[in-house]
Amino acid sequence: MRNTIARACCHALLALLLSLAGATAVQADEPTEATPAPSLELPDLPDTADLDQLGDRLELIRQRVSADIDDSLLSSLRQAALQVQLHAEQSAGDLSTNLARTEDQLKVLGPEVPGEAENLTRQRNDLQSQQTALAKQVQRATQLDSAAQDLAAQIVNLRRSQFNSQIATRSSPPFSPRFWSNLIRPTDDDLARLNTVHDQIAEGFAQAWQPANRTPFIACLIAAVLLWIPGRRLLEGLLTQVMIRWIPVGRLRRSALALSVSLATILTLGGGAALIREGLDWHEQLNGAMSNLADQFLALEVFCTFTAGLGRGLLAVQRPSWRLPNLPDPVAKALSPFPWLMAWMLLLLGTQERLNSASGASLALTVAVNGVTALATAALFAAALYRYRRSCREADEHETSPLANVIALAILFTVLLILLALITGYLSLAYFLAGKLLWASVICASGYLLTALFGDLCEALLSPKHPLGERLAQNLGVNPQHQSQFTTLLIGAGRTLLVLSTLLVAFSTSGTSPGELLQGMLQLVESGQSLGRLNIVPQDILLALATLGGGLFGLRLLKRWLADELLPETSMDVGMRASLVTLVGYIGMVILVLLVLSALRINLTSLTWVVSALSVGIGFGLQAIVQNFISGLILLTERPVKVGDWVSLTGGVEGDIRRINVRATEIQMSDQSTVIVPNSQFISQNVRNVTMSNALGVVSISLTLPLDTDVLKVREVLLAAFAEHESITASPAPSVTFKELGATGLTLGISGYVNSPRAVATARSDLLFTILGRLRELGIPLSSPQSMVLQQPLPVPEKTAPDPAE
Repeated sequence: MRNTIARACCHALLALLLSLAGATAVQADEPTEATPAPSLELPDLPDTADLDQLGDRLELIRQRVSADIDDSLLSSLRQAALQVQLHAEQSAGDLSTNLARTEDQLKVLGPEVPGEAENLTRQRNDLQSQQTALAKQVQRATQLDSAAQDLAAQIVNLRRSQFNSQIATRSSPPFSPRFWSNLIRPTDDDLARLNTVHDQIAEGFAQAWQPANRTPFIACLIAAVLLWIPGRRLLEGLLTQVMIRWIPVGRLRRSALALSVSLATILTLGGGAALIREGLDWHEQLNGAMSNLADQFLALEVFCTFTAGLGRGLLAVQRPSWRLPNLPDPVAKALSPFPWLMAWMLLLLGTQERLNSASGASLALTVAVNGVTALATAALFAAALYRYRRSCREADEHETSPLANVIALAILFTVLLILLALITGYLSLAYFLAGKLLWASVICASGYLLTALFGDLCEALLSPKHPLGERLAQNLGVNPQHQSQFTTLLIGAGRTLLVLSTLLVAFSTSGTSPGELLQGMLQLVESGQSLGRLNIVPQDILLALATLGGGLFGLRLLKRWLADELLPETSMDVGMRASLVTLVGYIGMVILVLLVLSALRINLTSLTWVVSALSVGIGFGLQAIVQNFISGLILLTERPVKVGDWVSLTGGVEGDIRRINVRATEIQMSDQSTVIVPNSQFISQNVRNVTMSNALGVVSISLTLPLDTDVLKVREVLLAAFAEHESITASPAPSVTFKELGATGLTLGISGYVNSPRAVATARSDLLFTILGRLRELGIPLSSPQSMVLQQPLPVPEKTAPDPAE
């Protein structure tokens, strides 16, 4: 009831403003009778329009295109030109089909033959005349198609020029008296235009109150009020009961309820507005301008009601357990008034645009109203941020997500930019930022709801972890593992498309109507001047930076999704998964570089000198880097070694492969140290892969015993020890061999297999303890090694020389 009263008050206030404006115009010292400007409304184009009608329509559009008309009319003219282009394209296709059919008939008749029947000659001549006429019509349709496209492009350039001139124009800031004088004391021309619009609106209501139209108008008003107040509550209650009964407990119920609340708000509030619109024009008594204005207000009302319903559905203040976003109750209650306030702000902004377009208000008055709208929008979002921060501080136990912090920071930055533009006098820029802030907020919230609903719906209907998905797998005979992989892949692809579409719609650079979404990206990007010989403009640099940042973030999310969600559902081993994720990262980086170059509009032929310089560098100093890079790609594709393998290289390097990078491979040694090995060594040198193809480990033990040892008894002891150990496999079975018989004793060897070479050392140690203990219990000694005694040689007596005296 409160919202209905507020809405009625707003309409009454608007009517009062128009009445005051009209009264002021009448009481002016020198009243001027406003002559309405010539109507720019185009007649309807029939669906069966021929080429002459399309040509006349295109010429009429070309005559009405002017730099003096506002952006909304230019947008309508562009849409009309695109409509002509579409009809011309369809006509060209149909005519080409008829032309091909005529040529086939001529081929069937063949060339003229002397003495043929007269009816064949007449038929051939008719077909040739028809062929010539169709060829001319196809050529004309193609020309109309091209001309319509060129005219639409010219209108886009004209709109861009108007937009740039308005954005770059400075006006009086809101704190100056001149700014408020434009609002308090508008010019006589503005008052006359407002008086004209006021008279037209009053005439429309007066015609609706005529005896012939009064009953349906009152009935529509009563039905609208019933829809606004009790109808919305009854419909939301019915939808809630449907959710509880038919949808299982989980996220799908919450996302479906949020969407249902939004749709219920549209059906009731928007339906009430549609009823009022029909009541005003029950017998089609409104003229073309007022009917068009009423349709625009109806579309605006539907969008505003959707905004309010979307906020109510996401916040879910009355049902906290059904709330889709992770928001505590204090935060949700603090933000609950702002969806309605935002809806009213959108209604005010859209109403102002449509009234300015209908009345042809002067630039000074339009800019002043835009400044007030921008100031009110900045104040609304600033208050919302303040209440959000304060409520978050009250909920100390709740941890705020990083995405919520980023969104709050972006809103704060935009509000500061709006205030800075208002202070410096760039009112059009502030109005543009305010409109985009409102638009992006609604679109991003809608995209979040649709993304969550899509993921929850796919998970509930297709995943084998839920009853419906399990039943579907049983009926179709699908492998649950494959079904889970398909579900994960579908959710990831669908959410990616929804997020990209949301960003494209939300951050379109111009226009907030659906017809201008795709065209908006091109209006600011195409301006600027080239930098040097490379065809790069400043907007392209910003777009390239945004592409690079978004691409790196998206590639990181893709690799994380592959490693954590999709690939674990497959039968791949850990090494294969790691190699595939790395390879996807390399391919993604190559594609991202190409996208960045495309965003910069760099022709690859302009980089010939770069390639030449790189070739010289490769020839001298980059050979090893390129060799290691190519070797890394070979390792990832052929996979002679993979992550998790135990390898042994020359030089005593032996350990587990932990990561294969672009240039080198990381190997973890037994002492937990890491050795960085260039990838080329795995290609050019001998590498022993101990664990390749799930190889078994061999435990070998050799014992040297005295010659008088009972070898059969020792053989039984060895086989029993190996058979009792839990790591030794039964197949292949352990075996004992007689290795050597020598003078010092006899040597017996036993070997057994374990499931992994990594278990060899532990199993061999356990078996040695067991075998030596049992041999000692049985009194069977091992041969002692031969001892060797080193003895110092005796000193040799020195020979004395003979005495010469003797």
